Amino acid sequence: MNKVITWIKKVNLRQILLVFVAGILLFFTQACNSAGATLPGQNGVQPRQASQPGVRPNSELYVPKGDNVLNPPEGGMNNFSDSDVDPRSKGAASQAKARAEFLKENSEQLQSERQSSNPSELVRRVGSDAGKLGRNIQQKAEDVGEKAQGTAEDFARGTRKGLENIKENAQDAGSYAKEVGRDTVGNPRS
Repeated sequence: MNKVITWIKKVNLRQILLVFVAGILLFFTQACNSAGATLPGQNGVQPRQASQPGVRPNSELYVPKGDNVLNPPEGGMNNFSDSDVDPRSKGAASQAKARAEFLKENSEQLQSERQSSNPSELVRRVGSDAGKLGRNIQQKAEDVGEKAQGTAEDFARGTRKGLENIKENAQDAGSYAKEVGRDTVGNPRS
């Protein structure tokens, strides 16, 4: 222990400060070195060549040829087939046309069903629609009633829990006040 104390006495504060400043300077010069940010070929920095062993070619510069070609060009977007997803393809156009025809026929059928020159048919349809409307209103009223009941139960449960917390805090306040009083009496401030 005596050796450590004598060594600390021998070490000068200037020496410790000098080592610390040198370390900080080294850290910032290496961390903030701009050599990596320079253009290739400047300051002696040479770019790696694709022909060097262990270096993968840059995908922007490397164009696969021969056996390395994964997908042969077929003439679509970016020279590849886009017929599966391209909405402009012939198959997609015919599918869209068939869907449009189906929707047109369906809307015409629904419109013809709603139009009628027979008054009894119109009265029957209005009564049917009114029955559906009544059922929908009744269902929505039941849903609102259930939600209101659930909200009231949640409110009551929360109020009960809050009152229990207040009761517990009030019971604990007396013992806490006693402890604070004892500590205050035992440790008066000067």
